[in-house]
Amino acid sequence: MKKTLLICLLGYLCVPTSTSTAQVADSPPGTDLVYQPGFPGQESASSSALLDTLTIGDQLPSGIEFSEVLQFDSDKLRLDDYRGKYVILQFWATWCTASSGSLPKADLLQEMFKDQIQFVPVTYESGAKVEKKLAFYSSMRDLDLPLIVDEHRLNKLFPHITLPHLVILDPMGKILAITGSEDIIEENLREMVTTGKANFRLKADNRIPFSINENLISGNTHIPSKNIRYQSALTGYLPGVSGGMIDDREDGAHIILINNPLIKFYRLAYTGRDLANFFGPNRMIFNGFGEDELDTRKSGLDYIEWMKEGNRVYSYELIAPPGVDQYHMMREDLKRYFPEIKAEVQTQKRKVWAIVLPDGKTYPRSLKERSYEFNPYRAKLSNYPLLGLIYQLNIYSLQLSPYPLIDLTGIDYPIDLTLEANFSNPEELKKSLQKAGLDLELREAEIPVLILSKQDSLTQNNP
Repeated sequence: MKKTLLICLLGYLCVPTSTSTAQVADSPPGTDLVYQPGFPGQESASSSALLDTLTIGDQLPSGIEFSEVLQFDSDKLRLDDYRGKYVILQFWATWCTASSGSLPKADLLQEMFKDQIQFVPVTYESGAKVEKKLAFYSSMRDLDLPLIVDEHRLNKLFPHITLPHLVILDPMGKILAITGSEDIIEENLREMVTTGKANFRLKADNRIPFSINENLISGNTHIPSKNIRYQSALTGYLPGVSGGMIDDREDGAHIILINNPLIKFYRLAYTGRDLANFFGPNRMIFNGFGEDELDTRKSGLDYIEWMKEGNRVYSYELIAPPGVDQYHMMREDLKRYFPEIKAEVQTQKRKVWAIVLPDGKTYPRSLKERSYEFNPYRAKLSNYPLLGLIYQLNIYSLQLSPYPLIDLTGIDYPIDLTLEANFSNPEELKKSLQKAGLDLELREAEIPVLILSKQDSLTQNNP
Protein backbone atom coordinates (compact mmCIF):
# COMPACT_ATOMS: atom_id res chain seq x y z
CA MET A 1 0.00 0.00 0.00
CA LYS A 2 1.28 3.40 -0.92
CA LYS A 3 1.52 5.83 2.00
CA THR A 4 1.39 9.59 1.62
CA LEU A 5 3.85 10.79 4.24
CA LEU A 6 5.39 14.08 5.08
CA ILE A 7 8.40 13.92 7.37
CA CYS A 8 8.53 17.49 8.50
CA LEU A 9 11.19 19.79 7.25
CA LEU A 10 10.00 22.90 8.77
CA GLY A 11 11.53 26.28 8.93
CA TYR A 12 9.50 27.31 6.00
CA LEU A 13 9.97 24.32 3.82
CA CYS A 14 8.58 20.79 3.97
CA VAL A 15 9.82 18.13 1.60
CA PRO A 16 7.18 15.50 0.82
CA THR A 17 7.97 12.00 -0.37
CA SER A 18 5.17 12.33 -2.90
CA THR A 19 3.54 15.22 -4.71
CA SER A 20 0.48 13.25 -5.76
CA THR A 21 -1.87 14.34 -2.96
CA ALA A 22 -2.49 17.16 -0.54
CA GLN A 23 0.11 17.10 2.21
CA VAL A 24 1.04 19.22 5.18
CA ALA A 25 3.25 18.31 8.09
CA ASP A 26 5.20 19.89 10.83
CA SER A 27 8.02 19.58 13.29
CA PRO A 28 9.46 22.24 15.56
CA PRO A 29 9.48 25.56 13.68
CA GLY A 30 13.05 26.48 13.04
CA THR A 31 14.13 22.86 13.45
CA ASP A 32 14.13 20.96 10.20
CA LEU A 33 14.31 17.20 10.24
CA VAL A 34 17.44 15.91 8.57
CA TYR A 35 16.23 12.32 8.37
CA GLN A 36 15.93 11.54 4.69
CA PRO A 37 16.75 8.40 2.72
CA GLY A 38 20.44 8.43 1.95
CA PHE A 39 21.26 11.40 4.16
CA PRO A 40 24.97 11.26 5.08
CA GLY A 41 25.57 10.08 8.61
CA GLN A 42 22.23 8.31 9.06
CA GLU A 43 24.08 5.03 9.21
CA SER A 44 25.30 6.26 12.57
CA ALA A 45 21.98 5.13 13.98
CA SER A 46 23.40 1.62 14.09
CA SER A 47 25.30 0.46 17.15
CA SER A 48 28.48 -0.17 15.19
CA ALA A 49 28.49 3.32 13.67
CA LEU A 50 27.94 4.92 17.05
CA LEU A 51 31.34 3.66 18.17
CA ASP A 52 32.94 6.37 16.02
CA THR A 53 30.80 9.25 17.28
CA LEU A 54 31.98 11.99 19.63
CA THR A 55 30.23 13.69 22.52
CA ILE A 56 30.82 16.37 25.14
CA GLY A 57 34.22 15.98 26.77
CA ASP A 58 35.75 14.08 23.84
CA GLN A 59 38.78 15.38 21.98
CA LEU A 60 38.39 16.11 18.29
CA PRO A 61 41.09 14.20 16.40
CA SER A 62 43.89 16.36 15.01
CA GLY A 63 44.71 16.63 11.32
CA ILE A 64 41.14 17.14 10.08
CA GLU A 65 41.16 19.27 6.94
CA PHE A 66 38.76 20.18 4.14
CA SER A 67 39.43 20.97 0.50
CA GLU A 68 35.83 21.76 -0.50
CA VAL A 69 35.39 25.22 1.05
CA LEU A 70 33.63 28.29 -0.33
CA GLN A 71 34.55 31.85 0.59
CA PHE A 72 37.99 30.87 1.88
CA ASP A 73 41.36 32.17 0.74
CA SER A 74 43.39 28.96 1.11
CA ASP A 75 43.01 25.69 -0.80
CA LYS A 76 42.48 23.80 2.47
CA LEU A 77 40.79 24.57 5.76
CA ARG A 78 42.39 22.89 8.78
CA LEU A 79 40.58 22.87 12.09
CA ASP A 80 43.96 22.65 13.86
CA ASP A 81 44.71 26.15 12.57
CA TYR A 82 41.99 27.49 14.87
CA ARG A 83 43.56 26.09 18.04
CA GLY A 84 43.56 28.82 20.65
CA LYS A 85 40.03 29.87 19.59
CA TYR A 86 36.63 28.40 20.33
CA VAL A 87 35.29 26.76 17.17
CA ILE A 88 31.57 26.43 16.47
CA LEU A 89 30.74 23.82 13.84
CA GLN A 90 27.35 24.81 12.47
CA PHE A 91 25.62 22.04 10.49
CA TRP A 92 23.09 23.35 7.97
CA ALA A 93 21.50 22.64 4.58
CA THR A 94 20.17 24.79 1.76
CA TRP A 95 16.67 23.26 1.94
CA CYS A 96 16.38 24.02 5.66
CA THR A 97 15.26 27.61 6.07
CA ALA A 98 15.88 27.46 9.81
CA SER A 99 19.51 26.47 9.47
CA SER A 100 20.34 28.68 6.48
CA GLY A 101 18.53 31.58 8.15
CA SER A 102 20.77 31.22 11.21
CA LEU A 103 23.95 31.86 9.21
CA PRO A 104 23.61 35.68 9.02
CA LYS A 105 23.24 35.71 12.81
CA ALA A 106 26.42 33.63 13.09
CA ASP A 107 28.15 36.09 10.77
CA LEU A 108 27.31 39.00 13.10
CA LEU A 109 28.54 37.08 16.15
CA GLN A 110 31.71 36.13 14.27
CA GLU A 111 32.52 39.79 13.75
CA MET A 112 31.79 40.50 17.41
CA PHE A 113 34.06 37.69 18.71
CA LYS A 114 36.50 37.42 15.79
CA ASP A 115 39.58 37.16 18.04
CA GLN A 116 38.08 34.47 20.27
CA ILE A 117 35.56 32.41 18.27
CA GLN A 118 35.49 30.96 14.76
CA PHE A 119 32.17 29.89 13.23
CA VAL A 120 32.50 27.14 10.62
CA PRO A 121 29.28 26.28 8.74
CA VAL A 122 29.22 22.69 7.44
CA THR A 123 26.90 21.06 4.92
CA TYR A 124 26.82 17.70 3.18
CA GLU A 125 25.48 19.38 0.04
CA SER A 126 27.51 20.26 -3.04
CA GLY A 127 29.17 23.60 -3.63
CA ALA A 128 26.89 24.15 -6.63
CA LYS A 129 23.76 23.92 -4.47
CA VAL A 130 25.22 26.27 -1.88
CA GLU A 131 26.29 28.81 -4.50
CA LYS A 132 22.77 28.77 -5.94
CA LYS A 133 21.37 29.50 -2.47
CA LEU A 134 23.86 32.36 -2.04
CA ALA A 135 22.87 33.82 -5.39
CA PHE A 136 19.17 33.96 -4.46
CA TYR A 137 19.53 35.55 -1.01
CA SER A 138 21.44 38.79 -0.50
CA SER A 139 21.70 38.18 3.25
CA MET A 140 23.72 35.06 2.48
CA ARG A 141 25.83 36.59 -0.29
CA ASP A 142 27.26 38.98 2.31
CA LEU A 143 28.43 36.22 4.66
CA ASP A 144 32.08 36.43 5.66
CA LEU A 145 32.33 32.84 6.86
CA PRO A 146 34.14 29.85 5.35
CA LEU A 147 31.50 27.41 4.08
CA ILE A 148 32.53 23.75 4.15
CA VAL A 149 30.58 21.85 1.49
CA ASP A 150 30.26 18.23 0.34
CA GLU A 151 31.32 17.10 3.82
CA HIS A 152 30.35 13.67 5.20
CA ARG A 153 32.93 12.77 7.84
CA LEU A 154 31.74 15.28 10.42
CA ASN A 155 28.17 14.01 10.07
CA LYS A 156 29.45 10.63 11.22
CA LEU A 157 31.39 12.09 14.13
CA PHE A 158 28.39 14.20 15.18
CA PRO A 159 25.22 12.40 14.00
CA HIS A 160 22.05 14.45 14.22
CA ILE A 161 18.44 14.33 13.12
CA THR A 162 17.47 18.00 13.10
CA LEU A 163 19.02 21.19 11.78
CA PRO A 164 20.54 23.54 12.74
CA HIS A 165 22.98 21.47 14.82
CA LEU A 166 25.94 23.14 16.55
CA VAL A 167 29.05 21.62 18.09
CA ILE A 168 31.31 23.90 20.17
CA LEU A 169 35.00 23.06 20.54
CA ASP A 170 37.15 24.69 23.22
CA PRO A 171 40.54 26.26 22.31
CA MET A 172 42.23 22.85 22.69
CA GLY A 173 39.79 21.06 20.39
CA LYS A 174 37.75 19.38 23.11
CA ILE A 175 33.97 19.22 22.67
CA LEU A 176 32.47 21.76 25.06
CA ALA A 177 28.80 21.72 24.01
CA ILE A 178 26.32 20.33 21.50
CA THR A 179 23.34 22.64 21.16
CA GLY A 180 20.82 24.44 18.95
CA SER A 181 21.06 27.89 17.40
CA GLU A 182 18.71 29.45 19.98
CA ASP A 183 21.42 29.33 22.66
CA ILE A 184 24.11 30.86 20.44
CA ILE A 185 23.59 34.40 21.70
CA GLU A 186 25.99 37.14 22.72
CA GLU A 187 25.36 36.66 26.45
CA ASN A 188 26.19 32.95 26.40
CA LEU A 189 29.22 33.38 24.15
CA ARG A 190 30.63 36.18 26.29
CA GLU A 191 30.31 34.03 29.39
CA MET A 192 32.00 31.15 27.56
CA VAL A 193 35.05 33.14 26.44
CA THR A 194 35.32 34.80 29.88
CA THR A 195 34.88 31.79 32.16
CA GLY A 196 35.46 28.81 29.86
CA LYS A 197 32.11 27.37 30.95
CA ALA A 198 29.31 26.34 28.64
CA ASN A 199 25.90 27.80 29.40
CA PHE A 200 24.18 25.91 26.60
CA ARG A 201 21.32 23.46 26.67
CA LEU A 202 22.14 20.01 25.33
CA LYS A 203 20.64 19.22 21.94
CA ALA A 204 20.08 15.47 22.03
CA ASP A 205 18.51 14.14 18.84
CA ASN A 206 16.91 10.96 20.11
CA ARG A 207 14.53 9.55 17.53
CA ILE A 208 12.04 6.83 18.36
CA PRO A 209 11.57 4.81 15.15
CA PHE A 210 8.06 4.94 13.72
CA SER A 211 7.01 2.88 10.73
CA ILE A 212 4.33 4.31 8.48
CA ASN A 213 3.15 0.73 7.95
CA GLU A 214 2.12 0.45 11.62
CA ASN A 215 -0.76 2.14 13.37
CA LEU A 216 0.32 4.95 15.67
CA ILE A 217 -2.06 4.25 18.57
CA SER A 218 -2.95 0.56 18.50
CA GLY A 219 -0.11 -1.91 18.44
CA ASN A 220 0.04 -5.51 19.67
CA THR A 221 2.90 -7.57 18.27
CA HIS A 222 1.08 -10.80 19.19
CA ILE A 223 -1.70 -10.03 16.69
CA PRO A 224 0.07 -9.42 13.37
CA SER A 225 -3.03 -8.08 11.57
CA LYS A 226 -5.65 -6.14 13.54
CA ASN A 227 -7.93 -5.62 10.52
CA ILE A 228 -9.20 -2.38 12.06
CA ARG A 229 -11.96 -0.80 9.96
CA TYR A 230 -12.65 2.20 12.16
CA GLN A 231 -10.70 3.89 14.94
CA SER A 232 -10.32 7.40 16.27
CA ALA A 233 -7.82 8.16 19.01
CA LEU A 234 -6.11 11.19 20.52
CA THR A 235 -3.00 11.45 22.70
CA GLY A 236 -1.01 14.27 24.20
CA TYR A 237 2.67 14.93 23.53
CA LEU A 238 4.71 11.83 22.60
CA PRO A 239 8.32 12.49 23.72
CA GLY A 240 11.01 11.49 21.27
CA VAL A 241 8.69 10.95 18.31
CA SER A 242 9.31 13.19 15.30
CA GLY A 243 6.44 15.46 14.35
CA GLY A 244 4.77 14.67 11.06
CA MET A 245 1.59 13.79 9.21
CA ILE A 246 0.17 10.95 7.14
CA ASP A 247 -2.88 11.34 4.93
CA ASP A 248 -3.37 8.02 3.17
CA ARG A 249 -6.43 7.50 0.97
CA GLU A 250 -5.92 4.01 -0.41
CA ASP A 251 -8.14 1.21 0.88
CA GLY A 252 -10.07 3.61 3.06
CA ALA A 253 -8.77 6.51 5.09
CA HIS A 254 -5.79 6.64 7.42
CA ILE A 255 -4.86 9.98 8.94
CA ILE A 256 -2.06 10.40 11.48
CA LEU A 257 -0.77 13.58 13.04
CA ILE A 258 2.19 13.25 15.37
CA ASN A 259 3.07 15.95 17.92
CA ASN A 260 1.29 18.71 16.02
CA PRO A 261 -0.19 21.92 17.48
CA LEU A 262 -3.96 22.27 17.21
CA ILE A 263 -3.82 24.77 14.37
CA LYS A 264 -2.54 21.98 12.11
CA PHE A 265 -5.45 19.69 13.07
CA TYR A 266 -8.06 22.26 12.09
CA ARG A 267 -6.16 23.19 8.94
CA LEU A 268 -6.18 19.61 7.66
CA ALA A 269 -9.77 18.89 8.74
CA TYR A 270 -11.19 21.97 7.04
CA THR A 271 -8.92 22.12 3.97
CA GLY A 272 -9.31 18.45 3.17
CA ARG A 273 -8.73 17.92 -0.54
CA ASP A 274 -9.67 21.45 -1.54
CA LEU A 275 -6.41 22.49 -3.18
CA ALA A 276 -7.83 25.86 -4.17
CA ASN A 277 -8.60 26.85 -0.58
CA PHE A 278 -5.72 25.83 1.65
CA PHE A 279 -6.25 27.40 5.07
CA GLY A 280 -2.81 28.83 5.68
CA PRO A 281 -2.07 31.56 8.26
CA ASN A 282 -3.34 34.23 5.85
CA ARG A 283 -6.74 32.49 5.66
CA MET A 284 -7.33 31.92 9.37
CA ILE A 285 -8.73 34.14 12.14
CA PHE A 286 -8.32 33.40 15.87
CA ASN A 287 -10.63 34.78 18.54
CA GLY A 288 -10.05 34.54 22.29
CA PHE A 289 -6.80 32.56 22.29
CA GLY A 290 -3.74 33.48 24.31
CA GLU A 291 -0.24 33.84 22.92
CA ASP A 292 1.35 30.51 21.98
CA GLU A 293 -1.89 28.66 22.73
CA LEU A 294 -2.70 27.18 19.31
CA ASP A 295 0.79 27.45 17.84
CA THR A 296 4.06 29.23 18.49
CA ARG A 297 6.94 30.91 16.69
CA LYS A 298 9.39 29.37 19.15
CA SER A 299 12.07 27.30 17.49
CA GLY A 300 14.47 24.45 18.16
CA LEU A 301 15.08 23.72 21.84
CA ASP A 302 12.62 26.43 22.88
CA TYR A 303 9.92 24.69 20.85
CA ILE A 304 10.66 21.33 22.44
CA GLU A 305 10.29 22.88 25.90
CA TRP A 306 7.01 24.48 24.76
CA MET A 307 5.69 21.07 23.66
CA LYS A 308 6.57 19.53 27.02
CA GLU A 309 4.52 22.08 28.95
CA GLY A 310 1.35 20.09 28.22
CA ASN A 311 -1.79 20.76 26.17
CA ARG A 312 0.39 22.23 23.43
CA VAL A 313 0.66 19.46 20.88
CA TYR A 314 -1.33 16.31 20.26
CA SER A 315 -1.14 13.10 18.28
CA TYR A 316 -4.17 11.73 16.48
CA GLU A 317 -5.10 8.72 14.42
CA LEU A 318 -8.18 8.10 12.31
CA ILE A 319 -8.84 4.83 10.47
CA ALA A 320 -12.03 4.69 8.40
CA PRO A 321 -13.48 2.38 5.73
CA PRO A 322 -13.59 3.21 2.02
CA GLY A 323 -16.23 5.61 0.81
CA VAL A 324 -16.37 7.88 3.85
CA ASP A 325 -15.47 11.56 4.10
CA GLN A 326 -12.52 11.29 6.48
CA TYR A 327 -12.23 15.07 6.82
CA HIS A 328 -15.86 15.35 7.95
CA MET A 329 -15.16 12.61 10.49
CA MET A 330 -12.08 14.50 11.65
CA ARG A 331 -14.08 17.70 12.06
CA GLU A 332 -16.62 15.82 14.18
CA ASP A 333 -13.77 14.37 16.27
CA LEU A 334 -12.40 17.86 16.89
CA LYS A 335 -15.81 19.00 18.15
CA ARG A 336 -15.82 16.10 20.63
CA TYR A 337 -12.20 16.36 21.69
CA PHE A 338 -12.08 20.16 21.94
CA PRO A 339 -15.64 21.39 22.67
CA GLU A 340 -14.28 24.75 23.84
CA ILE A 341 -13.21 25.59 20.27
CA LYS A 342 -15.75 26.65 17.68
CA ALA A 343 -14.64 26.34 14.05
CA GLU A 344 -16.50 27.83 11.10
CA VAL A 345 -15.77 28.74 7.49
CA GLN A 346 -16.97 32.13 6.26
CA THR A 347 -16.65 33.81 2.88
CA GLN A 348 -14.91 37.17 3.21
CA LYS A 349 -13.53 39.79 0.85
CA ARG A 350 -9.75 39.74 1.23
CA LYS A 351 -6.67 40.96 -0.60
CA VAL A 352 -5.10 38.11 -2.57
CA TRP A 353 -2.34 37.40 -5.02
CA ALA A 354 -4.14 36.19 -8.12
CA ILE A 355 -2.57 34.35 -11.05
CA VAL A 356 -4.39 35.59 -14.14
CA LEU A 357 -4.33 35.32 -17.91
CA PRO A 358 -3.61 38.64 -19.66
CA ASP A 359 -6.61 40.01 -21.56
CA GLY A 360 -7.17 38.29 -24.86
CA LYS A 361 -4.64 35.55 -24.14
CA THR A 362 -5.17 31.80 -24.07
CA TYR A 363 -2.98 29.04 -22.71
CA PRO A 364 -2.39 25.80 -24.64
CA ARG A 365 -3.40 22.42 -23.27
CA SER A 366 -0.50 20.03 -22.73
CA LEU A 367 -0.02 16.96 -24.89
CA LYS A 368 3.13 15.73 -23.13
CA GLU A 369 3.69 13.02 -20.56
CA ARG A 370 2.68 13.95 -17.03
CA SER A 371 5.43 15.06 -14.62
CA TYR A 372 5.96 17.60 -11.87
CA GLU A 373 9.06 19.12 -10.23
CA PHE A 374 9.17 21.72 -7.48
CA ASN A 375 11.80 23.34 -5.27
CA PRO A 376 12.05 26.85 -3.76
CA TYR A 377 13.61 28.23 -6.95
CA ARG A 378 12.18 26.20 -9.83
CA ALA A 379 8.90 24.57 -10.82
CA LYS A 380 8.34 22.51 -13.93
CA LEU A 381 4.86 21.27 -14.82
CA SER A 382 4.30 18.89 -17.70
CA ASN A 383 0.67 17.96 -18.42
CA TYR A 384 -0.12 19.02 -14.86
CA PRO A 385 -2.90 21.20 -13.37
CA LEU A 386 -1.93 24.73 -12.39
CA LEU A 387 -3.92 24.32 -9.18
CA GLY A 388 -1.38 21.80 -7.86
CA LEU A 389 1.40 24.39 -8.12
CA ILE A 390 -0.73 27.09 -6.45
CA TYR A 391 -1.45 24.73 -3.56
CA GLN A 392 2.24 23.99 -3.08
CA LEU A 393 3.23 27.66 -3.28
CA ASN A 394 0.67 28.48 -0.57
CA ILE A 395 2.00 25.74 1.69
CA TYR A 396 5.70 26.37 1.25
CA SER A 397 7.01 29.48 -0.42
CA LEU A 398 4.21 31.96 0.35
CA GLN A 399 3.06 30.69 3.74
CA LEU A 400 4.30 33.90 5.41
CA SER A 401 2.74 36.20 2.82
CA PRO A 402 -0.11 38.32 4.22
CA TYR A 403 -2.08 37.49 1.07
CA PRO A 404 -3.07 34.01 -0.10
CA LEU A 405 -2.46 32.93 -3.69
CA ILE A 406 -5.48 32.03 -5.84
CA ASP A 407 -6.11 31.00 -9.44
CA LEU A 408 -8.20 33.32 -11.59
CA THR A 409 -6.92 32.09 -14.95
CA GLY A 410 -9.86 29.84 -15.70
CA ILE A 411 -7.38 27.15 -16.81
CA ASP A 412 -9.07 23.91 -15.77
CA TYR A 413 -6.97 21.57 -17.88
CA PRO A 414 -3.36 20.25 -17.60
CA ILE A 415 -0.64 22.57 -18.93
CA ASP A 416 3.11 22.84 -19.38
CA LEU A 417 4.80 25.53 -17.31
CA THR A 418 8.36 26.26 -16.20
CA LEU A 419 9.11 28.95 -13.61
CA GLU A 420 12.43 30.03 -12.15
CA ALA A 421 12.43 32.53 -9.27
CA ASN A 422 12.69 32.90 -5.54
CA PHE A 423 9.07 31.87 -5.01
CA SER A 424 8.88 33.45 -1.56
CA ASN A 425 9.21 36.84 -3.29
CA PRO A 426 5.93 37.73 -5.11
CA GLU A 427 7.66 40.25 -7.38
CA GLU A 428 10.11 37.63 -8.63
CA LEU A 429 7.26 35.14 -9.03
CA LYS A 430 5.34 37.76 -11.04
CA LYS A 431 8.25 38.30 -13.46
CA SER A 432 8.64 34.57 -14.00
CA LEU A 433 4.91 34.11 -14.64
CA GLN A 434 4.94 36.98 -17.14
CA LYS A 435 7.73 35.29 -19.10
CA ALA A 436 5.54 32.18 -19.24
CA GLY A 437 2.49 34.05 -20.55
CA LEU A 438 0.66 34.49 -17.23
CA ASP A 439 0.57 37.32 -14.69
CA LEU A 440 0.28 37.95 -10.95
CA GLU A 441 -1.91 40.72 -9.59
CA LEU A 442 -2.83 41.97 -6.12
CA ARG A 443 -6.62 42.06 -6.04
CA GLU A 444 -9.61 41.81 -3.75
CA ALA A 445 -11.63 38.61 -3.95
CA GLU A 446 -14.18 36.74 -1.90
CA ILE A 447 -12.53 33.65 -0.46
CA PRO A 448 -13.32 31.12 2.30
CA VAL A 449 -11.70 31.95 5.67
CA LEU A 450 -11.43 29.57 8.64
CA ILE A 451 -12.35 31.18 11.97
CA LEU A 452 -11.43 29.52 15.29
CA SER A 453 -13.08 30.95 18.40
CA LYS A 454 -12.48 29.98 22.01
CA GLN A 455 -15.73 29.69 23.92
CA ASP A 456 -16.01 31.51 27.26
CA SER A 457 -17.75 28.62 28.95
CA LEU A 458 -18.36 25.00 28.10
CA THR A 459 -21.74 25.24 29.81
CA GLN A 460 -23.07 28.18 27.78
CA ASN A 461 -24.98 25.78 25.51
CA ASN A 462 -26.13 23.66 28.43
CA PRO A 463 -27.86 25.97 30.92
